Amino acid sequence: MSSRSFVLLAFAAALAAGCAHNTAQTITTSRATLGNGSRGAEVFRANCAVCHTASGAAGGVGPSLEHEKQRKNYDQTVAWIESPDPPMPKLYPAPLTEKDVEDVAAYVQSL
Repeated sequence: MSSRSFVLLAFAAALAAGCAHNTAQTITTSRATLGNGSRGAEVFRANCAVCHTASGAAGGVGPSLEHEKQRKNYDQTVAWIESPDPPMPKLYPAPLTEKDVEDVAAYVQSL
């Protein structure tokens, strides 16, 4: 289990035990709040734009990432960045950190 999954599971358990009246609202909150899309845009330009273009649009070696939110949710986007299928290079855990991945996923979800 990843540290991110463990933290989310522990958080949900704590909410269920101590804050039952707010649990449903909190659990349905999007995990996308963990990523910073502005910072993700910078990380994307530095590491991903060579294949996906600076805006993530069609025209690069890699596919367009516009409207990726319609194909993958935030969690699926994080998982894809962490463990992509070839020919996409595996950039996590180095040079991208877990925070970088979360931020890039937030940015990609905004395209």
